[in-house]
This record gives sequence, structure tokens and C-alpha cells, in this order.
Amino acid sequence: MAPYFFPPMWEQRRICIARKLYAQRVQSVVEVGCGEGNVLGFLASCADDDEHPITHLAGIDIDSNALTMAREQLQPTAAEQRDLRVDPLKVELFHGNAMELVEGLQGDAVVCTEVLEHVDEHTGVQRLTRAVLGGYRPRLAVFTTPNAEFNVNFPALCYGGPDARFRDADHKFEWTRAQFAEWAHRAAQEFGYEVSLSGIGMSMRNASEDFVDCGGCTQMAVFERQDDVSQDSGTCQKAKLSQQGGGEELKDDEGPESNENIGGPPRLFATIDYPTFAEPPMESVALQSLVRRIALDIADSGQTFQAEDLWAELEIRQQFKRRRAMLAWLADSEHAVAGQSPHTPSAFSIRS
Repeated sequence: MAPYFFPPMWEQRRICIARKLYAQRVQSVVEVGCGEGNVLGFLASCADDDEHPITHLAGIDIDSNALTMAREQLQPTAAEQRDLRVDPLKVELFHGNAMELVEGLQGDAVVCTEVLEHVDEHTGVQRLTRAVLGGYRPRLAVFTTPNAEFNVNFPALCYGGPDARFRDADHKFEWTRAQFAEWAHRAAQEFGYEVSLSGIGMSMRNASEDFVDCGGCTQMAVFERQDDVSQDSGTCQKAKLSQQGGGEELKDDEGPESNENIGGPPRLFATIDYPTFAEPPMESVALQSLVRRIALDIADSGQTFQAEDLWAELEIRQQFKRRRAMLAWLADSEHAVAGQSPHTPSAFSIRS
């Protein structure tokens, strides 16, 4: 069997990106070069922080065909139409050159994954970096790009030889770790960020004895804005961007319809609003009955009952909205038998 990544590289990248976003408690994300919306879809479906939920996602891409697929993929599923989420989520897709700013668009974070290598190594990378770090100036920015050194583990790429080629025919370049670090540290200094570098996909299953340990298959840079840096920097960069106008497209596209020469900033392509639970809260007696029923069901199944088991139930999340509100309710002596832990089924008082 040939060597392979587990989980697959695409999944490892999305997991790593999501973890970085959740760790910084971002609630709005802009993806530059969103393509078919795979990363946006992952973020829309796997939020795990009820105190700081992601409520706004935006994607920008030059390829209208890809955006059409993203619009279809990001529609709420039948399950999401039935099992209504607690917090609102709006997704906006923009069609145009991502090196130009969308008027009024802001995000706690900007994600640019596997896009750098599709633009010109000099002018394209410079303009894309300036748009993200100098134009949008998010408090967090995540970039990923292939690690060229890892290509030595893909014999078909002939890394280091006269017949060497890139992983994708559309790649304009692929950077080594040193080249990526040089760009990242220079960008961080210019735009007032701190940057940390890491690898994704450090090993492969079923790898041969000749496997070369040379960092991750993908390399990631996470930029965190320095709060003490003047925002004048970002304002000046936005002015420069507006003066420069168009420029290189984000990616070379495949079909004539998606190869349109779009002038001006990206235009709104689609808006998707996810349905949310909007019913009035239960009366106290009904809520106690619901909690008791779920608690007893869990206990009857033979599991060790914990408060987290309650939170896993959609009905409970819809009623309490926040985990801390549920815990406070459970701890309230009005809802628990005195002297007993409120986190056990027998602790819930019965109201008639």
C-alpha cells in the first residue's frame, strides 16, 4: 500500500485552522480564496464554543463557478432546518479579486489557506499580504501553503532534480520552510503582528524507510495583531490599496465564465442565513420536567451521569443558550435537593 496521510491532509488543515480560531475566540471569519466553500462549511458545522460562537462567515473568490458550488454546499441541511441552532449564522460570498477590499467587510480572523502559491511569487504575494494584514487588519490571520521540502517524499515530483515539478500545475511557486519564515516575519514586522509557524501533516502512514523528516506537508503561519500598534498603519494601507486599483487575479481559473476580468472590489454573490431557535423559553415547571426526563434517560442507559451529558442534548442547549446558564440553574437550590449534587439524576426536585 502506498504511503498516505491519516486523517487526510485536507482534514488535518481544516482541524488545525479551526483550533487556532477557536483558541482566539473569533466570532467572524473572512476566507480569502474560499473556492468551493470547504473551509467555510467546516467552520459552520463544528463550532464548539457556546460563549463565543462564530456568527458570521464570509468568503471571497475570483471563480464564479467555485462560488456557485460554495453557495450550494453552504445551504442549511435538512437536519439543520429541523434541529435549529441556538446562535445565528450568516454566510456571505463575494465574487471578485480578493486582493481588493470589500467595502465594510470586517472579521475577527482572516483565513488564506493554500492560496499564496497560486499568485505571482513577488507582486501577487505582496498585494495579497497587504490586503489581509494591512487592509482588513484582523486580530488573527491564518495562512497555509505547501512545504516544498516535503516534496522529497513524493518521488513523482522529482524534488531537487532537473525534472522537479510542483504539486499542482497551477502553482506559481512552492516555498521551503526558510522562505516561508522569511516572508512571514517580514510581513509581521511591517504590519504590526506577531507570528508563529508550524507544520501540518508531519508524517505518513505506511511510509518507507526512506521517508525524510523535513517538517509538515503543509506549513502554517498564524499572525496575531499587536494591540499596542497604531491603527494608522491599517488606514494607510487601505488608502494604498484603493489607489492601486485592480491587479492580478487571485487564481488562474479554468473556464471562460470564471475568467472574467472583474474591475473594482468584489461584489456580493450570495447571502445565506441559517435558521435559529426562536421559541419563547419554557416555564419553570416544564423546564424542570425536561431536565429530569433527560437525566433519568441517561441514568437508565447505564452511563455515569454528568452535567455535560445534559448539554449534549439539543433541547437543553436551545433552552439555556449557554453552558454556564445551565450550570447555574443546576446549582440553584430551588432546582436541586438540598445536600445532594445537582449533577446526579436524584438531585432534581419534582414539582407537581
